[in-house]
Amino acid sequence: MPMALIAQMGLNENGLVNELGCGNCHSGVQTSQIIKNRAPDLNYSGLKYNEAYLFNYLESPQTVRNHIGKSRMPNFKLSTDEAYALTLYLMTKKTLPKGRELTTRQYNNKEDAFALIDTEYQCTTCHSLNGAGINKSIDLTIAGSRLQADWLFDIILKPSVYVQRASPMPTFFNEDQASTNTVSKMVGYLMEKGKTKLYELEKNYTAVKKSNPKITPDMGRDIFLSQNCMACHVIEDEASWFETHNGPDLSAQKMRTQPAWLKQYLKETQAIRPNGYFPGTGSRMPNYNLSETEVKTLTDWLGTATLKTKLKPISTFQSRKVKRLLNDFLSCLGCHELNGIGGQIGPNLSNVGNRISDGFIKMAIQAPHMVMPESIMPKMAMDPKLMTSIQSFFAYQTSTEKSNYLNLIKNRPYPIGNQYTANCAPCHGPKGEGNGFNAAYLEIKPGNLADDKLMEQRSDAALFNTIYGGGRIMNKSHFMPAWGQKISREEIVNHVARIRDFCDCSPPDWSKD
Repeated sequence: MPMALIAQMGLNENGLVNELGCGNCHSGVQTSQIIKNRAPDLNYSGLKYNEAYLFNYLESPQTVRNHIGKSRMPNFKLSTDEAYALTLYLMTKKTLPKGRELTTRQYNNKEDAFALIDTEYQCTTCHSLNGAGINKSIDLTIAGSRLQADWLFDIILKPSVYVQRASPMPTFFNEDQASTNTVSKMVGYLMEKGKTKLYELEKNYTAVKKSNPKITPDMGRDIFLSQNCMACHVIEDEASWFETHNGPDLSAQKMRTQPAWLKQYLKETQAIRPNGYFPGTGSRMPNYNLSETEVKTLTDWLGTATLKTKLKPISTFQSRKVKRLLNDFLSCLGCHELNGIGGQIGPNLSNVGNRISDGFIKMAIQAPHMVMPESIMPKMAMDPKLMTSIQSFFAYQTSTEKSNYLNLIKNRPYPIGNQYTANCAPCHGPKGEGNGFNAAYLEIKPGNLADDKLMEQRSDAALFNTIYGGGRIMNKSHFMPAWGQKISREEIVNHVARIRDFCDCSPPDWSKD
């Protein structure tokens, strides 16, 4: 069944899906407003959070707020250098709500203000502190290690500026001397309670900073945008890299993946496309640490389908023949990994038999843009009998091998602005220099399209034919796929023109007649 028709079926509304915000990254699902209201405003994260705490949280998110239902901050499995870069970026954000300005104050940390917090103002009606109270919101015991003192002072003094109108947090104070003295005592006490934990966090963070001297806030900005964080959080001076989504259409999921694999995937997500759903953007499917009940809710919601297509196993001889074709003739391993060999653009093919339904495997090879309209995978022309063997070969690849996401510091992510960045940049690089993120996984280095001495020897016709028919027909790498059945001739001509821009050179004189 065509994917476009499947997508029209849609998915029914689901409370858990809405609270998790699945539709804010995936297409085929309604966008969630709940998650946007619950996710913290990051415009002033550099004034709100202690830097060492923020790094620790990004590297390993923990539950902090118990008043936001099933919504949560998922784990993007950031490496130490990635989390550090993102921390540096978020610490540059220092725009408070209109009319607010923080004042640096001295806080008396010697006075015991527990009774003030617990009894007089009854904060422990919603918050826990030192084991007392009801933790319906945030544990105040960690406030001193988590938050900067001056911002903590301001939210206690004027909570309505920072929290939603529906929040039960009351405003107790005026901005007079008596109020500021009282709040100062509260903040001093909370900062003292968090002092030991903050010292531990800062000790670790100091070591991280020392070992990553070349990390910059701009690297962190790229990571922030690559993970589509703005789908949930607010930062007013940034524009999203993604117009609508950065994940697959979930309305067709029941036709695509096998139920057992999907259940395990939701329990512990793993890299499918190592450098982004749109290759090069670096987007990831984070781990939500779902409970068994939540996994069942989501798998039931996504649904299952009884599929008639069943690919038959092939003989050992046929299997060896397919392997030879993949290694020496076809372009598949230019983008996909198989048994440790191949590119890191598309999904790992070593475990595709465990992951994908037979019907989807068949159609993904036969008509990739019918079932994967957003994929850069080109259609390959091949003998029908050969195609059947290749389809069956992949259906029986059942390795437990898992892929890892590519590091976003070593492989700086970038937005997809045109067909070149979508299709060609993964290998040839955003500027055509042959240094795309996938180049490191290819035996033959992709051509440097910015090399004027090399490119001025190539006629426009040769460049056109290489793009149209693939590398093998031009005695180049067979891992360079043929794009002739994916993009139009006009688009290929535009690619040739882009190559001329990269190299700032003209074709040889003999080819101009």
